[in-house]
Parts: sequence; C-alpha cells; structure tokens
Amino acid sequence: MAFVIGAMPSQLLTAQTIPIYDPPPPTDPTIRGNNCSTVTPELLSPVSKKVFTTADYPTFLLVVPTTTARQAKFSIRDRDRKSIYRQTFSLSGQSGILRVVLPNEANIKKLDGGQIYKWEFNIICDPDNRGIDDFVVGELQKVTLPDAKSPSQLTLWERYRAFEYDALMVLDLLRRTNPRDQLIQSEWESWLVRHKFGDLKGLPAIVLKSQK
Repeated sequence: MAFVIGAMPSQLLTAQTIPIYDPPPPTDPTIRGNNCSTVTPELLSPVSKKVFTTADYPTFLLVVPTTTARQAKFSIRDRDRKSIYRQTFSLSGQSGILRVVLPNEANIKKLDGGQIYKWEFNIICDPDNRGIDDFVVGELQKVTLPDAKSPSQLTLWERYRAFEYDALMVLDLLRRTNPRDQLIQSEWESWLVRHKFGDLKGLPAIVLKSQK
C-alpha cells in the first residue's frame, strides 16, 4: 500500500520509494537541523524524545519545518537494530505536523512490552549524501499494564507518562476529524501552550491517506 500526505487546508503530497541507506551515527545523537530546514524537526511529546505508550502499534506526531528538501523518512527499530517499520514521504517544503501510525498489518510486528525501541525521523537534504540529513531521534518503550491480581512493575511516573502520551494522540485525532469543533481546538492549543509548543498553534495538520 502506498500513501499520500495531505495537509489541512491545502497540501497534497505523494510517497516515493527512495534508496534505503542508513547514515552513520551523527555527532549529536538526538537532533540536527539547518542543513536544509529553517529549524530542527522534533517530536510532539509531553515530556521528551523518550516516550512511553500502551499501544501495540503506536502513533508519532512529528513537527516538519519549512525545508528545501523534498523527501523524508520515518523508521523504528528494536534493541537489536532490526527494522520494525519504515516509510518514506515526499515533502512540499511547507511546515506542518505529521501523524505517523504504525499499521496493524500482518507484516508489522506489534511492540513487545518493556522493550525499548529507537525511532528516527530524517529530512533528506540530499539523497546522494545522507550524512547531512536534518533529523531527530529518540526512544519509545511499550508499557504493559498489569492485571488486578499481579503486582505492578511500573512506577506511577511511568504510568502517567504513558497515559499522557496516548491521550495526546487521541486529542490530535479528535482535532483532525473535527476541524470545526472549537472546544477541541481550544484544548489542543492549550496543550501546546502548556508544554511550551505555543509557537505551533497555527501549524497545519499533515495527514496520511491510503492511495490505491
């Protein structure tokens, strides 16, 4: 299945297949920008680039800056560096918030509870020189909630972070599916301000749509 990227209100972009090449580890292990982007890309998250989730197939909200690049790639790997999922996209050059959901498909393995995964979002400034990508990387851990009869191995803080991250994914989905609902929009903007993302309030939502 291929994908197109759309944005509210005007973007429409198609996914492309690009050569698979993983650049060498960067000097800065978590973030780099300004090779071809106005600012660094980033993950929209309540706490940090290390996130907790209860989802078997998690969602990621990625802030795409204005850029001269026309391609980007998202990928996630397990602790053995085995690829779990990767997808490449075409970019229009305009900024927006991209929602990437790991698909619940037979060839995509659901996340294992307790394991730490590494995710990476690359803006490909030059397809022939992946060493100058603008990028952001981080970690994600699947939280398995215990049943009522077993003792919890999770701290209250880990539970809170997992639920807060998942709640943000729900809020983002609500605002995308109900763009005229002022209450939802107000809650979204309040969240952005509360977590120091207030400058993103006017950023359009980039969405993925299946393409036959």
